Amino acid sequence: MNDRGASKLTVFVASMALLIFSGLTTVALIGWFYRNPAPWNWKSAIAIGCSMLGVTASALVWRAPSRGHALLGIITMIISLARVGPPADWTWASYSLVAVTLLLLLPLVNAAVALRGD
Repeated sequence: MNDRGASKLTVFVASMALLIFSGLTTVALIGWFYRNPAPWNWKSAIAIGCSMLGVTASALVWRAPSRGHALLGIITMIISLARVGPPADWTWASYSLVAVTLLLLLPLVNAAVALRGD
């Protein structure tokens, strides 16, 4: 492992946070496609893209840990919040989505701080 000052545990937890994020996003997509009669819109496109980028960023953080890869994961998770919409339209699910995403961002922020830049 290319350990540049960060512990293996920090990298492992950041990678797992991205995998959990991608898994939860995929489960949410399955529910979205099951319930909605017209599921294809910009929100589902963002969710699909962020889910795939989350898995990719997780692999990169695990196999080649760097600050850039951790930042890719952070940006992916922040972009995924665009699908929530304006706060006036939020429901309990929107608040849950934001809370879980911010909670899963913490290990990535820790990894981005711990890993040195290229």
